[in-house]
Amino acid sequence: MATEVQTNAQSNEIEPRGGSFFQPRFSVRGVATFCRQLAVLLDAGIPVVRALKILGRRTSGGGLKNLLASVTTDVEAGGAFSTAMQTHGAGLPPIVVPLCRAGEKSGELSQNLRYLAESLDHDAHVSGKVTNAMFFPIMTVTGGMALLLFILIWVAPKFLALMTDSGEKPRPEMPWLSDIVFAASDLVRSGTGLVVVVGVIALLAFAVYRSMTSKSYLIDFLKIRMPFIGGMVTTAAMARFAKTLSALLRTGVPVLESLRLSRATVDNMAIEQAVIAMEKSVENGGRMSAPLEEYWYVPELARDMLVIGEESGSMAEMLENLAEVFRAEVDRQQDLLVSLIEPAMTIFLGGVVLVVILAMFMPYITLVTSSIGG
Repeated sequence: MATEVQTNAQSNEIEPRGGSFFQPRFSVRGVATFCRQLAVLLDAGIPVVRALKILGRRTSGGGLKNLLASVTTDVEAGGAFSTAMQTHGAGLPPIVVPLCRAGEKSGELSQNLRYLAESLDHDAHVSGKVTNAMFFPIMTVTGGMALLLFILIWVAPKFLALMTDSGEKPRPEMPWLSDIVFAASDLVRSGTGLVVVVGVIALLAFAVYRSMTSKSYLIDFLKIRMPFIGGMVTTAAMARFAKTLSALLRTGVPVLESLRLSRATVDNMAIEQAVIAMEKSVENGGRMSAPLEEYWYVPELARDMLVIGEESGSMAEMLENLAEVFRAEVDRQQDLLVSLIEPAMTIFLGGVVLVVILAMFMPYITLVTSSIGG
């Protein structure tokens, strides 16, 4: 029991500080480049202080440059590199400080820095891929909404004026769909209606943004329950978790501490519950994989490989293999999702615009037909 208390105390001691709203958020690719360059300099036999000064002169980014200046001052004064990174590195990825500290303890700081750079580069690649994948749908939705507003504000009134001779005739009987479209046109064209429409769009955009950036157990749970999307979210979270846990275990970080630090990379409160259960199991002297049977969203492959890793004593290697398998699966799912989203969004928005245009034409066609018949 005493050992467990000591482990927890060490965990709290090395925990990196999180960045607040006013603190810098470092570029993941920038941090990865710094780690890789520092590893090269250290392997060349250059002392840490001199290597930091060299990188500080070559770094142009304000936030990272200021960080290197502060870290260099602390290390030059006799402090440990990892401690200086912890003190001044608010906003750094959560695995940076523990991997650096483990590297210092084991004498393999440059190796850990290379491993850290590789992991951060992959995370940045995945994030960039997701951002690029969302660009087309966002542009499609924006263009479709702009076209729809143009039709309602400028085109629909001209059709209505044509049917009523600019208001000299009463509005003819219309199908219910046409009534809805022209009523929406009147609403949007009024000042109050336009404010309402813009407000609704802004609220929806804000709600989407909040769901992507804020912590909410309900939202995170709904994410993993969504068809197709849920599997991709879970697989991506488990890949990050397995990769980070493998890196920490390889460098000698205690199991309980490694689990706690790896939990920060999951980024889903629902999935975090499974990791917390793993922590409690280890803390009570049980197996890491024991509680995973209770969590339906944990892939069966993950449970099986953790069991094999525990029985064979090669947990770090098993986690590394698991991370690679899941990363490949995430890439495949992302490519499939992109290939489905683009035509789906185009067809949906095209269908909406087509329905609106047909709704405007229907009363005009009826009016012309009845005039010919009369």
